[in-house]
Amino acid sequence: MSPRAHGLGVASVACGLLLCILPALAWYSADLPTGSDSLTGYGASATTWVLPVAGGLMMATGVLCAWWRPPTGTRVARILGGLMMVAAVVGVVWAARAALAPGIEVVAERAGKAAAQLDGDWPVTVLPAAWIAIATAALAGMVGILLLTARPDDMIGADELR
Repeated sequence: MSPRAHGLGVASVACGLLLCILPALAWYSADLPTGSDSLTGYGASATTWVLPVAGGLMMATGVLCAWWRPPTGTRVARILGGLMMVAAVVGVVWAARAALAPGIEVVAERAGKAAAQLDGDWPVTVLPAAWIAIATAALAGMVGILLLTARPDDMIGADELR
């Protein structure tokens, strides 16, 4: 039983929970002549639906890791670390894709005149929730790497898990 694996499991669950929550927060903002407007990750980018799936895999892996507490570097820890790495890579790629190329077109219309659009170019600002999602998925990848690598202290009495 490894206390290190328990801590890594708790970190995995925390990262997974964050990846499930962050797409529901505001990811994009634009200042318009009619006022400021923002969109959530779900509202603007169809790619963010993948993040809760990756977060769910992270949480499941974290619960198993905290429950079993396998010594790092053993077969069980390598399997859990591999699952964590897959979820982390998917999370980083999809969160980065949504943050770096939001694919949002800003259209401002005059009140009462739906056909009359205001001319102008309004840039879209990517808000911190998008960057936090990328960092959270990367942190989960580091947790996976720590599960994969063996530590001599964890290997004492680990023969039954191999």
